[in-house]
Amino acid sequence: MFGRPSPRCDFPSTIATSVGGGGRDRARSLPCTRGFNHLVAGAQFAHRFQRWPLPVSDPHALINDYIFNRMIDPAWTRLEHAMVDKATAKLEAARLAPGLEAPRTVAVIPMEGLACAEALYQALEPFAGLPAIAKPAHASGSVVMLRDLRSARQLEALFALSVMDYSLVLREMQYHGLCKQIIVEMLVDTASGQSPDDYKFHCVDGVPIVCQVDHSRFGSPWSRLLRLPDLEPFDPADGLAWPSTYRRPAPERIASMIRAARALSEPFQFVRVDLYDGSDCIFFGELTFSPAAALGIAPSAQGDHAVNPTHIAYSNAMMSALRGVASPASRTVSP
Repeated sequence: MFGRPSPRCDFPSTIATSVGGGGRDRARSLPCTRGFNHLVAGAQFAHRFQRWPLPVSDPHALINDYIFNRMIDPAWTRLEHAMVDKATAKLEAARLAPGLEAPRTVAVIPMEGLACAEALYQALEPFAGLPAIAKPAHASGSVVMLRDLRSARQLEALFALSVMDYSLVLREMQYHGLCKQIIVEMLVDTASGQSPDDYKFHCVDGVPIVCQVDHSRFGSPWSRLLRLPDLEPFDPADGLAWPSTYRRPAPERIASMIRAARALSEPFQFVRVDLYDGSDCIFFGELTFSPAAALGIAPSAQGDHAVNPTHIAYSNAMMSALRGVASPASRTVSP
Protein backbone atom coordinates (compact mmCIF):
# COMPACT_ATOMS: atom_id res chain seq x y z
CA MET A 1 0.00 0.00 0.00
CA PHE A 2 2.97 2.34 0.13
CA GLY A 3 3.10 2.41 -3.64
CA ARG A 4 6.02 2.51 -5.98
CA PRO A 5 9.01 4.77 -5.31
CA SER A 6 8.37 8.16 -6.84
CA PRO A 7 10.79 9.58 -9.40
CA ARG A 8 10.83 12.71 -7.23
CA CYS A 9 12.11 10.97 -4.10
CA ASP A 10 15.23 13.15 -4.15
CA PHE A 11 13.16 16.19 -3.18
CA PRO A 12 11.91 15.18 0.29
CA SER A 13 15.36 14.78 1.86
CA THR A 14 16.50 18.08 0.38
CA ILE A 15 13.46 20.02 1.52
CA ALA A 16 13.35 18.25 4.89
CA THR A 17 16.88 19.48 5.52
CA SER A 18 15.97 23.02 4.52
CA VAL A 19 12.92 23.26 6.79
CA GLY A 20 14.78 22.10 9.89
CA GLY A 21 15.83 24.76 12.38
CA GLY A 22 16.03 28.23 10.85
CA GLY A 23 15.19 26.75 7.46
CA ARG A 24 11.64 26.23 8.70
CA ASP A 25 11.13 30.01 8.72
CA ARG A 26 12.54 30.26 5.21
CA ALA A 27 10.17 27.54 4.02
CA ARG A 28 7.22 29.44 5.48
CA SER A 29 8.23 32.48 3.46
CA LEU A 30 7.88 30.59 0.17
CA PRO A 31 4.86 31.53 -1.98
CA CYS A 32 1.58 29.69 -1.40
CA THR A 33 1.41 28.13 -4.83
CA ARG A 34 0.54 24.47 -5.29
CA GLY A 35 4.09 23.71 -6.42
CA PHE A 36 5.82 25.26 -3.42
CA ASN A 37 3.17 23.82 -1.09
CA HIS A 38 3.87 20.38 -2.54
CA LEU A 39 7.57 20.69 -1.77
CA VAL A 40 7.26 22.12 1.74
CA ALA A 41 4.45 19.85 2.97
CA GLY A 42 5.79 16.91 0.99
CA ALA A 43 8.95 16.90 3.08
CA GLN A 44 6.91 16.23 6.22
CA PHE A 45 4.82 13.61 4.42
CA ALA A 46 8.00 11.84 3.25
CA HIS A 47 9.41 11.88 6.78
CA ARG A 48 6.21 10.30 8.08
CA PHE A 49 5.58 7.68 5.38
CA GLN A 50 9.08 7.21 3.94
CA ARG A 51 7.87 8.05 0.45
CA TRP A 52 6.79 11.02 -1.62
CA PRO A 53 3.01 11.68 -1.84
CA LEU A 54 1.25 9.80 -4.63
CA PRO A 55 -1.27 11.26 -7.07
CA VAL A 56 -4.84 10.48 -6.06
CA SER A 57 -5.25 8.54 -9.31
CA ASP A 58 -2.52 6.08 -8.30
CA PRO A 59 -4.15 2.78 -7.25
CA HIS A 60 -1.72 2.58 -4.31
CA ALA A 61 -2.71 6.01 -2.94
CA LEU A 62 -3.88 6.13 0.67
CA ILE A 63 -6.45 8.51 2.08
CA ASN A 64 -3.39 10.45 3.31
CA ASP A 65 -2.42 11.10 -0.31
CA TYR A 66 -5.91 12.38 -1.05
CA ILE A 67 -5.86 14.72 1.95
CA PHE A 68 -2.36 15.93 1.05
CA ASN A 69 -3.31 16.73 -2.54
CA ARG A 70 -6.41 18.59 -1.41
CA MET A 71 -4.88 20.66 1.39
CA ILE A 72 -1.99 22.07 -0.69
CA ASP A 73 -4.39 23.39 -3.35
CA PRO A 74 -4.91 27.17 -2.90
CA ALA A 75 -8.48 26.98 -4.28
CA TRP A 76 -11.02 26.86 -1.43
CA THR A 77 -14.59 28.15 -1.44
CA ARG A 78 -16.06 30.82 0.81
CA LEU A 79 -18.09 28.14 2.61
CA GLU A 80 -15.01 25.99 3.21
CA HIS A 81 -13.11 28.96 4.64
CA ALA A 82 -16.09 29.79 6.86
CA MET A 83 -16.30 26.21 8.08
CA VAL A 84 -12.71 26.10 9.35
CA ASP A 85 -12.97 29.49 11.07
CA LYS A 86 -14.31 28.63 14.52
CA ALA A 87 -15.82 32.12 14.80
CA THR A 88 -18.09 31.55 11.78
CA ALA A 89 -18.41 27.75 11.61
CA LYS A 90 -21.23 27.62 14.15
CA LEU A 91 -23.34 29.96 12.03
CA GLU A 92 -22.83 27.85 8.93
CA ALA A 93 -23.49 24.65 10.89
CA ALA A 94 -26.80 26.06 12.14
CA ARG A 95 -27.79 26.79 8.54
CA LEU A 96 -26.83 23.32 7.24
CA ALA A 97 -28.17 21.38 10.24
CA PRO A 98 -30.98 23.40 11.85
CA GLY A 99 -31.60 22.42 15.45
CA LEU A 100 -28.08 21.15 16.09
CA GLU A 101 -26.72 22.66 19.29
CA ALA A 102 -23.27 24.28 19.54
CA PRO A 103 -21.12 25.25 22.53
CA ARG A 104 -21.97 28.79 23.62
CA THR A 105 -19.52 31.42 22.42
CA VAL A 106 -18.58 33.77 25.24
CA ALA A 107 -16.17 36.03 23.34
CA VAL A 108 -14.13 36.36 20.16
CA ILE A 109 -10.86 38.21 20.77
CA PRO A 110 -8.91 39.68 17.81
CA MET A 111 -5.17 39.13 18.06
CA GLU A 112 -4.48 42.50 16.46
CA GLY A 113 -2.92 44.73 19.10
CA LEU A 114 -2.05 41.86 21.46
CA ALA A 115 1.74 41.96 21.46
CA CYS A 116 2.57 39.25 24.00
CA ALA A 117 1.19 36.49 26.19
CA GLU A 118 0.76 38.97 29.04
CA ALA A 119 -1.57 41.09 26.89
CA LEU A 120 -3.53 37.97 25.98
CA TYR A 121 -3.76 37.08 29.67
CA GLN A 122 -5.27 40.49 30.41
CA ALA A 123 -7.86 39.92 27.66
CA LEU A 124 -8.76 36.46 28.98
CA GLU A 125 -8.55 37.21 32.72
CA PRO A 126 -12.26 38.18 32.96
CA PHE A 127 -13.10 34.58 32.00
CA ALA A 128 -10.66 32.88 34.39
CA GLY A 129 -12.42 30.35 36.59
CA LEU A 130 -15.26 29.73 34.15
CA PRO A 131 -15.95 26.22 32.78
CA ALA A 132 -14.77 27.43 29.39
CA ILE A 133 -11.91 27.04 26.93
CA ALA A 134 -9.90 29.44 24.79
CA LYS A 135 -8.54 28.34 21.41
CA PRO A 136 -7.48 29.90 18.10
CA ALA A 137 -10.40 30.46 15.74
CA HIS A 138 -8.09 30.20 12.72
CA ALA A 139 -5.91 27.25 13.73
CA SER A 140 -5.90 23.88 15.47
CA GLY A 141 -4.40 23.10 18.85
CA SER A 142 -3.25 24.92 22.02
CA VAL A 143 -6.58 24.71 23.86
CA VAL A 144 -6.47 26.37 27.29
CA MET A 145 -8.88 25.48 30.11
CA LEU A 146 -9.89 28.84 31.57
CA ARG A 147 -11.07 27.47 34.90
CA ASP A 148 -7.40 26.67 35.55
CA LEU A 149 -5.98 29.95 34.21
CA ARG A 150 -3.57 31.49 36.71
CA SER A 151 -0.80 33.26 34.78
CA ALA A 152 0.37 34.51 31.40
CA ARG A 153 2.87 31.65 31.19
CA GLN A 154 -0.01 29.24 30.63
CA LEU A 155 -0.87 31.17 27.45
CA GLU A 156 2.53 31.23 25.74
CA ALA A 157 1.79 28.33 23.36
CA LEU A 158 -1.69 29.68 22.60
CA PHE A 159 -0.29 33.12 21.88
CA ALA A 160 2.49 31.80 19.63
CA LEU A 161 0.03 29.77 17.57
CA SER A 162 -2.57 32.52 17.39
CA VAL A 163 -0.30 35.21 15.93
CA MET A 164 0.98 33.08 13.05
CA ASP A 165 -0.51 32.23 9.68
CA TYR A 166 -1.46 28.65 10.50
CA SER A 167 -1.76 27.71 6.83
CA LEU A 168 2.02 27.97 6.47
CA VAL A 169 2.84 25.37 9.12
CA LEU A 170 2.00 22.41 6.86
CA ARG A 171 0.48 24.26 3.91
CA GLU A 172 -3.18 23.61 4.77
CA MET A 173 -4.50 26.25 2.44
CA GLN A 174 -8.07 26.30 3.74
CA TYR A 175 -6.71 28.31 6.70
CA HIS A 176 -4.93 30.86 4.52
CA GLY A 177 -6.09 34.43 5.03
CA LEU A 178 -8.34 33.79 8.04
CA CYS A 179 -8.59 36.52 10.66
CA LYS A 180 -6.35 35.83 13.64
CA GLN A 181 -8.71 35.52 16.61
CA ILE A 182 -9.19 33.56 19.81
CA ILE A 183 -12.61 32.16 20.60
CA VAL A 184 -13.82 31.61 24.14
CA GLU A 185 -16.60 29.04 24.50
CA MET A 186 -18.31 27.23 27.32
CA LEU A 187 -17.60 23.56 27.91
CA VAL A 188 -20.26 21.01 26.99
CA ASP A 189 -22.00 19.48 29.99
CA THR A 190 -21.84 15.69 30.32
CA ALA A 191 -23.49 13.20 32.67
CA SER A 192 -20.06 12.10 33.91
CA GLY A 193 -18.80 15.61 34.50
CA GLN A 194 -15.78 14.85 32.33
CA SER A 195 -14.99 16.08 28.81
CA PRO A 196 -17.58 14.95 26.25
CA ASP A 197 -16.80 12.11 23.88
CA ASP A 198 -15.87 13.51 20.47
CA TYR A 199 -17.31 11.54 17.55
CA LYS A 200 -15.48 12.27 14.30
CA PHE A 201 -17.38 11.19 11.18
CA HIS A 202 -15.24 10.81 8.06
CA CYS A 203 -17.63 11.61 5.22
CA VAL A 204 -17.66 11.48 1.42
CA ASP A 205 -20.30 13.39 -0.57
CA GLY A 206 -22.61 13.60 2.42
CA VAL A 207 -22.24 9.96 3.47
CA PRO A 208 -20.51 9.10 6.78
CA ILE A 209 -18.15 6.19 6.05
CA VAL A 210 -16.17 5.68 9.27
CA CYS A 211 -16.35 7.20 12.75
CA GLN A 212 -13.60 7.78 15.30
CA VAL A 213 -14.37 8.34 18.96
CA ASP A 214 -11.98 10.36 21.11
CA HIS A 215 -12.65 9.62 24.78
CA SER A 216 -11.29 11.49 27.81
CA ARG A 217 -9.50 14.07 25.63
CA PHE A 218 -8.31 16.12 28.61
CA GLY A 219 -7.60 13.14 30.87
CA SER A 220 -6.23 9.82 29.60
CA PRO A 221 -6.92 10.14 25.86
CA TRP A 222 -8.22 7.03 24.10
CA SER A 223 -9.39 6.68 20.49
CA ARG A 224 -10.86 3.97 18.29
CA LEU A 225 -12.27 3.69 14.78
CA LEU A 226 -15.92 2.61 14.70
CA ARG A 227 -18.18 1.28 11.99
CA LEU A 228 -21.57 2.73 11.19
CA PRO A 229 -24.38 2.75 12.14
CA ASP A 230 -23.86 0.71 15.33
CA LEU A 231 -20.52 2.16 16.54
CA GLU A 232 -18.99 -1.28 16.90
CA PRO A 233 -15.22 -1.52 16.29
CA PHE A 234 -14.39 -0.81 12.67
CA ASP A 235 -11.51 -3.29 12.90
CA PRO A 236 -12.14 -5.90 15.61
CA ALA A 237 -8.48 -6.93 15.26
CA ASP A 238 -7.17 -3.46 16.20
CA GLY A 239 -6.06 -4.81 19.60
CA LEU A 240 -7.83 -2.05 21.55
CA ALA A 241 -10.05 -2.56 24.60
CA TRP A 242 -12.93 -0.34 25.67
CA PRO A 243 -12.01 1.79 28.71
CA SER A 244 -14.29 1.27 31.70
CA THR A 245 -15.37 4.91 31.60
CA TYR A 246 -16.66 4.78 28.01
CA ARG A 247 -20.41 4.53 27.43
CA ARG A 248 -21.79 3.99 23.94
CA PRO A 249 -24.60 6.44 23.07
CA ALA A 250 -28.16 5.17 22.88
CA PRO A 251 -29.33 4.13 19.37
CA GLU A 252 -31.46 7.25 18.94
CA ARG A 253 -28.47 9.45 19.86
CA ILE A 254 -26.30 7.61 17.33
CA ALA A 255 -28.97 8.08 14.66
CA SER A 256 -29.11 11.82 15.44
CA MET A 257 -25.33 12.12 15.10
CA ILE A 258 -25.38 10.34 11.74
CA ARG A 259 -28.15 12.63 10.47
CA ALA A 260 -26.20 15.70 11.58
CA ALA A 261 -23.01 14.40 9.97
CA ARG A 262 -24.90 13.83 6.72
CA ALA A 263 -26.32 17.35 6.69
CA LEU A 264 -23.02 19.04 7.54
CA SER A 265 -20.95 17.05 5.04
CA GLU A 266 -23.35 17.14 2.09
CA PRO A 267 -21.75 20.19 0.35
CA PHE A 268 -18.25 18.67 0.37
CA GLN A 269 -16.50 15.79 -1.37
CA PHE A 270 -14.51 14.90 1.77
CA VAL A 271 -14.72 16.28 5.28
CA ARG A 272 -14.50 15.10 8.87
CA VAL A 273 -17.47 16.17 10.99
CA ASP A 274 -16.78 16.37 14.74
CA LEU A 275 -19.72 16.16 17.16
CA TYR A 276 -19.73 16.20 20.96
CA ASP A 277 -21.94 13.82 22.94
CA GLY A 278 -23.40 16.07 25.65
CA SER A 279 -25.58 15.14 28.61
CA ASP A 280 -28.86 16.13 26.93
CA CYS A 281 -28.05 16.33 23.22
CA ILE A 282 -25.29 16.37 20.64
CA PHE A 283 -23.25 19.48 19.89
CA PHE A 284 -21.43 20.73 16.82
CA GLY A 285 -17.67 20.57 17.23
CA GLU A 286 -15.95 21.47 13.98
CA LEU A 287 -15.37 20.49 10.36
CA THR A 288 -11.91 19.39 9.28
CA PHE A 289 -10.86 19.08 5.64
CA SER A 290 -7.32 17.87 6.26
CA PRO A 291 -7.25 15.72 9.42
CA ALA A 292 -3.78 15.69 10.97
CA ALA A 293 -2.52 17.57 7.90
CA ALA A 294 -2.49 14.24 5.96
CA LEU A 295 -0.11 12.68 8.50
CA GLY A 296 -2.59 10.78 10.66
CA ILE A 297 -2.56 7.02 11.28
CA ALA A 298 -5.66 5.15 12.50
CA PRO A 299 -5.55 4.25 16.20
CA SER A 300 -4.66 0.66 17.04
CA ALA A 301 -2.70 -1.25 19.65
CA GLN A 302 0.29 -1.06 17.27
CA GLY A 303 0.49 2.69 17.81
CA ASP A 304 0.66 5.41 15.19
CA HIS A 305 4.36 5.34 14.33
CA ALA A 306 3.73 3.51 11.04
CA VAL A 307 0.88 2.46 8.79
CA ASN A 308 -0.96 -0.43 10.47
CA PRO A 309 -3.62 -2.88 9.20
CA THR A 310 -6.42 -0.84 10.78
CA HIS A 311 -5.25 2.23 8.89
CA ILE A 312 -5.11 0.31 5.61
CA ALA A 313 -8.70 -0.92 6.14
CA TYR A 314 -9.82 2.63 6.94
CA SER A 315 -8.00 4.04 3.93
CA ASN A 316 -9.50 1.40 1.63
CA ALA A 317 -13.01 2.26 2.81
CA MET A 318 -12.47 5.99 2.28
CA MET A 319 -10.74 5.68 -1.09
CA SER A 320 -13.42 3.26 -2.33
CA ALA A 321 -16.06 5.85 -1.45
CA LEU A 322 -14.10 8.67 -3.10
CA ARG A 323 -13.72 6.58 -6.25
CA GLY A 324 -17.39 5.63 -6.27
CA VAL A 325 -16.75 1.98 -5.46
CA ALA A 326 -19.16 0.33 -3.03
CA SER A 327 -17.54 -0.77 0.21
CA PRO A 328 -18.86 -2.61 3.28
CA ALA A 329 -18.40 0.50 5.39
CA SER A 330 -20.51 2.70 3.13
CA ARG A 331 -23.23 0.08 2.71
CA THR A 332 -23.89 -0.20 6.45
CA VAL A 333 -25.03 3.40 6.95
CA SER A 334 -28.79 3.76 7.16
CA PRO A 335 -30.38 6.24 4.73
